[in-house]
Amino acid sequence: MEQSPPLSVIRRLYRELAMRLMFQLQISGQKPEEIVFLFEQSFEPEKDEELSLELTQETFALAWPKAKELFLGACRKLPELDAGIEKASANWSLRRISPIDLALIRLAYFEMLYREDIPNKASLNEAIEIAKNFGDQDSTSFINGVLDKLLADLERTAPSVDE
Repeated sequence: MEQSPPLSVIRRLYRELAMRLMFQLQISGQKPEEIVFLFEQSFEPEKDEELSLELTQETFALAWPKAKELFLGACRKLPELDAGIEKASANWSLRRISPIDLALIRLAYFEMLYREDIPNKASLNEAIEIAKNFGDQDSTSFINGVLDKLLADLERTAPSVDE
């Protein structure tokens, strides 16, 4: 019997899948639900190695629900996320940020704001690690800089334990 991948692998995978969905949202202009539907329809590990992203059906099934949840959650909060990102990325409009970088920043920022079960530093570090595989040579430092500012702002405005 084949053993399931470690949880850390599934976490990385669902973030990568959510990043692909967010990227598609940015370049296609389609509705989030359409993107999810089309992605599900085109994932065929038995038929097309490229469309399967080199995943088995079992691995995909473990990561997909979380990827969908992360993507759709971030889509519901895009105006709020984008306002914070624009503020943190001084002198950079959202249109100037590469679609991959923006997708990773949006998803990590969403986790920082709305996923109390995920440490903020984990979201930041995962975005940087994924950027190493999907971004360009400046992606990691740019993403790190923006997310560091967002994290500092969150920590500054968070209620203290004594309150």
